[in-house]
Amino acid sequence: MAISPRSFVFCAALAGALSPFASPAYAQVTPAGERIQYARIVAKDYVFEAPSTLSEGIVTFHLTNQGSDVHQLAIVEVGLGHSIKQFFDAMRVAGVPPAWAVTVGMTPTIQPNNEAFVTLRLVPGHYVFACMIPAKDGRSHVEKGMYQWVTVKARAKPPAPPATKKP
Repeated sequence: MAISPRSFVFCAALAGALSPFASPAYAQVTPAGERIQYARIVAKDYVFEAPSTLSEGIVTFHLTNQGSDVHQLAIVEVGLGHSIKQFFDAMRVAGVPPAWAVTVGMTPTIQPNNEAFVTLRLVPGHYVFACMIPAKDGRSHVEKGMYQWVTVKARAKPPAPPATKKP
């Protein structure tokens, strides 16, 4: 079967238009030997089941909603020298995370019995996993207890190879 010149040009143009999406230049590059961590987070009405520690590096978060309300997962890095109490005190005053707390990633809002994913590179420090959605009574889910304090630990550095003497 012969391909008409017009079909060939269309296919070539389509392949060229789509090639940036398939290009490895847009892929996340990880150092040799770095493993991507997987963190399963279960959202129930006003509580998360989530790990309390992770290692620095790339983490794929898998959020499943087992509650009867909509939920989402915000990953908020808490600045050095700040506590979970300071985070909540600031949230009560302003209704949003304070300037020293940086939201580094977030899943979309999901309905009950659904799931969402987000992949991030985390650096050592303290984080809050929080659901920032407002409830019907006006308080946010995080104010109702839907949060998890998380410590991201530095990865152990491999020992340096022994020094070799030059002849």
